[in-house]
Amino acid sequence: VLKRKRTTGSPSASSGAPIGGGAGELVTHLDRAMRRLVLTDVEPDSHESFSRSEIAVLDTLGAEGSTTMSLLAARVRMPLSTVTRVVDRLAGRKLVQRERPEENRRIVRVALATGGQAFYLAALKSRIAGAERLLARLTAAEQRELIRLFQKIAMSIDKESTE
Repeated sequence: VLKRKRTTGSPSASSGAPIGGGAGELVTHLDRAMRRLVLTDVEPDSHESFSRSEIAVLDTLGAEGSTTMSLLAARVRMPLSTVTRVVDRLAGRKLVQRERPEENRRIVRVALATGGQAFYLAALKSRIAGAERLLARLTAAEQRELIRLFQKIAMSIDKESTE
């Protein structure tokens, strides 16, 4: 298991050796920036009541809208059985709702309920505020370049996932 020393901000394995060169350094800096800039808007207890799986499902449904259970499982990269349990918990908390289309009752679609939509919008607002604080530390040219590079990465990942 790879570990990074959090005190120095430099990537390291448990032995203190660098992890993955530039990639390890990038992860260290991104993690540090995200903790300081994005998570500052999150209430201390608000994210503790949701598992990572629940947050992934809520975030995916918020960003992509209503979808089938099988497509949701593929999007969050979890087995369908796991996503079913997560959706069960979220439905019990009235954060998501299931729908069965009349034309094919075997298909189960899931969408955010009102409470889930409120959670998603609050989390999105927090991430945008963090990104604004991050970008404020850069010149206009640096901001454009950072956004261009992340767009390039995102487009490459999208292309990979459709091949």
